[in-house]
Amino acid sequence: MSTRPADRRDVILSTAAAAFSAHGYAATRLADVADQVGISTPALYRHFDTKYGLFAATVESLSRRVDEVTTSVPVDDDPRVELRAILSAFADMTLTNRAGGNLYRWEDRVLLDADRAHTREVRIRLHRRLRTLTTAARPDIDLDTARSITIAALSVVASSATHRAALGRRQACRLLTDAAMRVVDVDAPADIEPQVSAEGLAPVGRRESVLAAAIALFADRGFHEVTVEDIGAAVGLPASGVYRHFPSKNAILAAALWRTADRTTDAVAAALARARTPDEALVALADRYSALCVEEPDVMSVYMNGLGSVDESDLRELRRRQRLTVDEWATWVVRAHPDTTTAQARFLVHASLNVATDLVNGHPGVGHPLVSAACARVLG
Repeated sequence: MSTRPADRRDVILSTAAAAFSAHGYAATRLADVADQVGISTPALYRHFDTKYGLFAATVESLSRRVDEVTTSVPVDDDPRVELRAILSAFADMTLTNRAGGNLYRWEDRVLLDADRAHTREVRIRLHRRLRTLTTAARPDIDLDTARSITIAALSVVASSATHRAALGRRQACRLLTDAAMRVVDVDAPADIEPQVSAEGLAPVGRRESVLAAAIALFADRGFHEVTVEDIGAAVGLPASGVYRHFPSKNAILAAALWRTADRTTDAVAAALARARTPDEALVALADRYSALCVEEPDVMSVYMNGLGSVDESDLRELRRRQRLTVDEWATWVVRAHPDTTTAQARFLVHASLNVATDLVNGHPGVGHPLVSAACARVLG
């Protein structure tokens, strides 16, 4: 007679974490999670009676693990030693759970306030500790800059959850920890003014108006929470009017993602056109991508969170374009730092890109100069 594994619940949670991280909340089906675990859907319901309950338990499990790993790092008289130890522990934890480490992109949008309390408490405690250590290590910076540096450093050590590039765990942990510590020492540009997005003029063409409205709604609510009727209402059209320009909501999302991919490619070309050396190329690449994130945060947010919702054919092509962009950046990292391997360079590029998006989303109003400087420091 078969017996139920003692760790069945843990297996379900780790499998669900990977599914939610890859596809988002709305696109994840309990039946698919059950299939991957190797149990029936009714058996899954014996552990979690709703998808929301499974998601909340998954986030709670990840938060508990983050808290255990980071609070176990002892206090040290040298703030840099303690800071490095925490960042290294976080990097190692993420590397051991890469498939499920991207949950943080969804929790704020899905969890109810009551279920978010513990996660928020863990995050605040960790950020406060890192920010205190950063200000102790960098008495030359103000509290707001320390906050930005904290977000950026954590983004670096969490970045392995956002991609599938290959590198040995120990090597990757050391590489990302070193990069995060370089961010701690970033030269904060003087007189940073809060970045205020200019509203500008709205597009007059119906198709462009629909696309612009959809991007704003997707960024605010998430793709699956927005209806075609919502998009039409934002531009004064019925749903049928939207369908005259796009055959489906997925087609609108695909158009938004391809536009972002094109702008990212254009940013690479523009950056390299103004560089004369590999070192200048890295600074220029970080600067142009950072400007894109700061100037168009909704567009970049939709790109980062919407990939899991597009059709498989679009996803393959978008991933291919992303790999080409990362490889272009990585080529210049290796040329600037010949002791860096291509595999290491890819990890650093993904970390740099992650810093730009996390800083803009995690610290609204952060100035482009600081984002650019942090992204460049990650690269070496």
